[in-house]
Amino acid sequence: MKMMSKEDNKTNLIVNYLPQTLTDEEFRSIFLSIGPIKNSKIVRDKVTGSSFGFGFVEYELDADAQRAIQTLDGLPLQNKRLKVAIAKPGSENIKGCNIYVRNLPKHYTETELNEMFGKYGKIVNSRVMIDLQTKESKTVGFVLFDTKEEADLAIAELNNKVPPSGTLPLLLKYADDSKKFRQPGQIQQPHQQQQLPPPQQQQSFSQGYASFGGPRFPSPGGPMRTPAGNRFRFNPMGGPSNNPGLLNYNQNSFAPNNLGINAQGLKQENGGSSNVIFCYNIGNDTTERELWTLFKPYGTVLKCNALWDAQKNQCKGYGFVTMATWQEAAHAIQELNGYYFKNRPLSLSFKT
Repeated sequence: MKMMSKEDNKTNLIVNYLPQTLTDEEFRSIFLSIGPIKNSKIVRDKVTGSSFGFGFVEYELDADAQRAIQTLDGLPLQNKRLKVAIAKPGSENIKGCNIYVRNLPKHYTETELNEMFGKYGKIVNSRVMIDLQTKESKTVGFVLFDTKEEADLAIAELNNKVPPSGTLPLLLKYADDSKKFRQPGQIQQPHQQQQLPPPQQQQSFSQGYASFGGPRFPSPGGPMRTPAGNRFRFNPMGGPSNNPGLLNYNQNSFAPNNLGINAQGLKQENGGSSNVIFCYNIGNDTTERELWTLFKPYGTVLKCNALWDAQKNQCKGYGFVTMATWQEAAHAIQELNGYYFKNRPLSLSFKT
């Protein structure tokens, strides 16, 4: 009997032109109306949670997937019209469609970006990278076209061209194929960290569409200290601490209600180290707050610990993050392993 290959799989769908305000539950409900599904996902920015304008649905049955295409392809939804199709293996659906743009004029927003690139084809999504501290443009952006041919044309016409009201020529490349942004398993260790333990060997979970959006920018926030100046382990759940140096520290400033965590009914389903993620290559200036911000989109973060060198007064370049469940930890590893954080590719694995 012939085994079904990934190429023969007709149950996985890619859905383009999703409205920015569409929630994951609404997305799931739309496709669940056709038939039972295994999973669904809107692809989002790892830091901000904003939608990239496309998602994926996996049905239980081929027939339901085909019916979803017939029923929902072209469906008007808010200010968009859905495009539903069979998802190709790996990242072929958007390979060569996603363009990384450098040297944008400082005042450019998505509006100017769309005006400049829209003449070359249908834009699925676009964005200008914003510095989270200054709220100003990083002069870097991304444009995701509907087809590779449209992206090819845009690059041919705009690469090395000075845009309207700009002073520098644009530099364009295919974001999906750029190994500069994501090289899981090929991480070079900084010279000053040679004494650190190597990252645990693990299977890379990275798949498909993680490259959309390229490098992200660090979240604001300096080192967190006690009034006495001692480092402490950041616990976003804000529980009591055995560290006497924290007695006067106002933990309510990082309590679940302020951070958007719903701690009610929280249950750690997999105890021990199975929920703990070993995070390597995080740099020597990373704080527990930044680790929490990085991991919070993937579940409830129980605890963050950036190992601290007291003599050098800096992070040792690695740390640990404890999620509420093994599933959340696995999801975080899948999404963030190899992801560029502060211009360094992260190496993540389960703590052994």
